[in-house]
Amino acid sequence: MSSRLVAAALLAALGLAGCAHEQAANPAYAWAYLNEPGEGPKLAYGRPSSDEVLLMLVCPAPGGPVEVSASGLEGGTIGLTSRDRTSHLAARTVDGGGTGSLLLASATTRDPALGNFRRTGDLAIVNGDKRHSIAAKADERRRVKAFFEACGA
Repeated sequence: MSSRLVAAALLAALGLAGCAHEQAANPAYAWAYLNEPGEGPKLAYGRPSSDEVLLMLVCPAPGGPVEVSASGLEGGTIGLTSRDRTSHLAARTVDGGGTGSLLLASATTRDPALGNFRRTGDLAIVNGDKRHSIAAKADERRRVKAFFEACGA
């Protein structure tokens, strides 16, 4: 998929053309949990059964840092919020391997937004003055908890 299509999909998914208030999650996207041997646990928000991933959390080693990647965003930070907890993670741009560029940041499971996400399932991407909900649905919250448990949190 071209970087232009990925960026367009992200813009549509996050509702960036909308108002400055909280945008609803896209019903075509879901949270998926993977824990393949040798890769570490992964929690991804994107379109099921595709390579279209908007946000991914990877825990390469239990108790270690959490790698956070986001597609379609520009700038030097990945902004995440969970209810009243907000984190602005310093990020660098990396090649997304044919899907455009990604922002890549490092956090811990004790990061304010990630810690609250673990407890509540509530998460949003902050982009300027807009919050775009990517909250875990009720049936997805067990995937969120499994990821953090596998990370040693």
